[in-house]
Formats: sequence, C-alpha cells, structure tokens
Amino acid sequence: MSPAELTATVEKLIAEIERLIPACMENPEDRDNSLGNVTLMIVAESGQIFGRMFGDDKVRRRGTCRVAWQKATQVWMTGHATGRYEELVYAKKLDPARFGINHPDFIGWDGGLPVVAKDGTKLAVAMSGFSGATDCRIIREAVAKVPGLAMAEG
Repeated sequence: MSPAELTATVEKLIAEIERLIPACMENPEDRDNSLGNVTLMIVAESGQIFGRMFGDDKVRRRGTCRVAWQKATQVWMTGHATGRYEELVYAKKLDPARFGINHPDFIGWDGGLPVVAKDGTKLAVAMSGFSGATDCRIIREAVAKVPGLAMAEG
C-alpha cells in the first residue's frame, strides 16, 4: 500500500471509530472508566503512527494515550491481540523471547487488535479509555465498515 493509500485508509478507519464513540459515552461504565477520555493509536507495519485523543482532560488523555500506545506497539511487535498474546505465552504456546517483550511489560488488557489490508499491509489498532471489551467492539465495527480492511488472525 502506498503511503497515500495507507493514510487515506487509516483516516477512514479513524472517522468510523470517531462515529462510534458518542454511543459508548452513553454507557456510564464506559464513560466513567476514564471520565470520557479515550485514545486511539494505530501503528502500521512500516512504523508509521496514527492516532487521535478524545475528551477534554489532558491528564486523563495522556494516561489513555500511554496505554493505547503500549497496546498498539505490543500488537505491532507480536501480531497478536492484547490479552490473547499473554494467554499464549502463559500457556507455553508462544515464546515471548522472540518478540523482545519482557513479562513485566505485557499490557494484558484487551483493546489492541491486529488488522490487515487487502494487499497484506498490517496495522496494529488499539484503544484505551473504555472497557477492553468496548475498545475491541469499536475497532471491529469500524474495521468492518472500511473497504479493504479486515480483522487479522491473532
């Protein structure tokens, strides 16, 4: 995927995610998780970074950005969803040494997912601020609406 195509595709994904956020803010459990502050982070396999922070509390947004960054980079490095990666390591089905992530650095929370474009370009997409289940649901719903993108195995 050319850089321009990558940017256009990611911008569509960000727009779809942005459309889904207000409905999630209506759920008190999700809204109150980070007091309405949410971050989306996307890392392309080439290392290009995209993202957006939502909310009005800079301190809270910084916190959600740190977690979204950790989720996205873990998916980028491993190719596995957050939470699932840890399950595979602890079940001794995956050797963490090959990824360079030490056990204390595992994120462990859901919310980071591998996505693939029709040409094979890999994206690590992560959110933080809602519950992990909601973060994942938003990503999956948005990916389904962007032509040429699909959820990847992992």
